[in-house]
Amino acid sequence: MKRLLRRPRPYPARYTAYTRDPNGPLVTVGITSYNDAEKISRCLESIAAQTLGAEHIEVLVVDDGSTDKTASIARRHEHSASWACFSVQRHRASGSPSKGRNIIMDQALGEFVFFVDADDYLGPEALRAMTQAAKKKRADIVVGRYVGVNRSAPNVLEPRDAKPGKDYHAGWLNSLHVQKLFRTDFIRGLDYRFNESLIYASDHPFMISAFLHARSVAMVYDVDCYFLTMDAPELESEAGTAAAKSRVNVSRAEIPAKRQLQFLHDCFGILALGRGQGGRISTRAGKMRADYWNRLLKLHLPMLVLRKNDDDAAIVELAHQARGIAELYGAETSRARLAEGARRMLEVFREADGPGGGAAVTAAAEQVRADVRGSS
Repeated sequence: MKRLLRRPRPYPARYTAYTRDPNGPLVTVGITSYNDAEKISRCLESIAAQTLGAEHIEVLVVDDGSTDKTASIARRHEHSASWACFSVQRHRASGSPSKGRNIIMDQALGEFVFFVDADDYLGPEALRAMTQAAKKKRADIVVGRYVGVNRSAPNVLEPRDAKPGKDYHAGWLNSLHVQKLFRTDFIRGLDYRFNESLIYASDHPFMISAFLHARSVAMVYDVDCYFLTMDAPELESEAGTAAAKSRVNVSRAEIPAKRQLQFLHDCFGILALGRGQGGRISTRAGKMRADYWNRLLKLHLPMLVLRKNDDDAAIVELAHQARGIAELYGAETSRARLAEGARRMLEVFREADGPGGGAAVTAAAEQVRADVRGSS
């Protein structure tokens, strides 16, 4: 944490080795890839088809040591459109997109940066709609509408009493994926970079930091911007396909609980630093901590429990790790604002060490997830 979190720096930016040309591209689309040979052409074709115009777009592909032809296929698209800039880089496999995203953040020439995964793709109006929203509202972050392909879509959930121009609300935390439009100077000025040691949920702490410090966040609800994909169920058979398996660095179900929840130390460390800054940042950090605990206990942690596939020992260990983090980072102090399902998970985590603890945790996770689906 000490290496990644620093004292607040004045906006707009810290030093970067790359000086952005004010007459350069409007947006840098930074694509991280790993064994995406079958998918990356679809991604790049969707960027070439943007109504914004390829001449306003820099494409920067950073490949995480793929063992297939991802990088060479990407290079074939260099002359497929009149790009402002186009480059493909490779580095040794790290098991995470974080290193690639840091490279993109440092090297981007655009006024804005859009992070993209190579197996996903953009709707044709995405970049035009999102850059227009950024300029109109002087936004540091623009959240476009997600479309889930064989999966759910992590769109911001507006509260029923939401008012136009309202500041932070808990619905932001439903959208902690990093596939958004950011003002380049803003993210370079953040005191947090992608943690390259995290192999799971590295988006969360980065988005916690970005949402915490953003002066303005814009939403694009009326345009399908980002198509977030998952292989169709028939590709997830017991054997699986070689291509599908090769695209995953490590199975989420097999990650030890301690390492799987490592990202939470970064998340709550960021919020703790925010609480100490005073003013607007301190107030927002306090709200975000309580809201994030609700999200974790109602959605994320039950999902992780169910992915352990009834492995009792793994589930008990996950409960033990979650309980320790809850004690360390103040879930109890946020208890007054915890929803019923969140309180239920917190209680069952405390009892997981007893007889039948794994089964009890699984049953609670199934019920909490069912209640969430029923209320949505």
